[in-house]
Amino acid sequence: MSHRFSRRQLLAGLAATGAMAPFARFGRRRAHAATDGERVKAIFVYVPDGCIPSVWHPTGSETSFSLPAMSQPLDPIKSDLVFLKGLEMYGPGATHEGGIRKVLTGSDPVSLDVFLGKTVNQADGLPFDSLQLGVGANFQNGSGSMSFIGENVPVQPDDDPLNVYARVFGGAPGGDPSEESPRDRRRRAILGLANADMERTQSRLAGIDADKLDIHLESIRAVERRLGGGGGSGGACDTGGFNSGGYVNVETDYYPKTYEKEENFRTVGELQMDLAALALSCKMTRVVSLMWSHPVSPTRIAESGSGLGNHDASHYGNPGSATAAAFVSMKQWFMQRFVYLIDSLRRTPDPDGGGTLLQSSVVFLCSELGDSNLHDHRQMPFVLAGQACGQLTTGRFLDYSGSANGDNQPHSKLLTSIANMMGVPVDRYGYTGHGTGPLPGL
Repeated sequence: MSHRFSRRQLLAGLAATGAMAPFARFGRRRAHAATDGERVKAIFVYVPDGCIPSVWHPTGSETSFSLPAMSQPLDPIKSDLVFLKGLEMYGPGATHEGGIRKVLTGSDPVSLDVFLGKTVNQADGLPFDSLQLGVGANFQNGSGSMSFIGENVPVQPDDDPLNVYARVFGGAPGGDPSEESPRDRRRRAILGLANADMERTQSRLAGIDADKLDIHLESIRAVERRLGGGGGSGGACDTGGFNSGGYVNVETDYYPKTYEKEENFRTVGELQMDLAALALSCKMTRVVSLMWSHPVSPTRIAESGSGLGNHDASHYGNPGSATAAAFVSMKQWFMQRFVYLIDSLRRTPDPDGGGTLLQSSVVFLCSELGDSNLHDHRQMPFVLAGQACGQLTTGRFLDYSGSANGDNQPHSKLLTSIANMMGVPVDRYGYTGHGTGPLPGL
């Protein structure tokens, strides 16, 4: 099946059954396909500016491996992870800007988080197709988002966790989400008029212009569903534990905003991760993406012990330099936050079954560069987590270096694998220069 030529049919209901066609799986044990009652969730987590490959990628065999300095904080949860080496992002676009454009698209016009959200939600009818969250992702960002609804049409992450809460759960933390505000009533009326006007316009368009307008129409319909509470359980969901630390946005913080300040980076990040787990557990969506900062990140993380901005540290020179040590410490800090997310998913019950969100999810940890010194897209620092309802065998290190007729495997096959785990039986996602199908052995 060609992904590019079947997307419209997929969006029209290909995922209506929630099941996927069988395909070959290899590894320590044979994984099973998700059943109709098992709804796999997807979380895409971005951290900025690549890595130092020699101190990021594991060493050892598939099931017995060690983590070097940069990825060492992941050791306590490595039984829940799959470390991937030898994946390359092929296709047009170089350095930071090209990498962030390709990481979730594989050079397709639409990013995987957006595509999966729209596809699986044809069957689920949840209030949100997907959620795009950020932690300082828009502050001083000249390189862009990793999410796209169309060719060069990015989705900007929402950096304000209190605004995310209000959008998803219908008010300020502690409020009554069942009461529709006057603002929401006005929004509903305006959206109804806009929807009717755009449908009339669409009937007079064709080709690319009609497709672009269709994207905007679906966005309006999604907002209407949210205002109507269609399909979700936000009103019945227990959100009382959110923001227990009492984080607030200070009205006089103009630049940077409260949620963009470096001293709030960890707090905002943890709130966004809490919201990701909460949205999934409350059946508000099945797809969430989270961007920690952005490419060419200026963020300084004092807690890591470094006074450098992340991008400055990423130009480490040689692996033994003081700058490299600073970059290692910052990447370790990000990995500690990833452990926070995995632990949260492990504690949170899955709303569609008897397990946990970690068992029912596939989590993709990614960046836009391989070696940050070289600004290349080789040996990408990719990690998967979760069990995807039994489809993903974790506790493994898979090295694909040179396995595609002497080349590295394309990361677009990984994107295809994630789509398949979500019950979407595409055989490609984006780049196909090294073949189609899912990533072998995953």
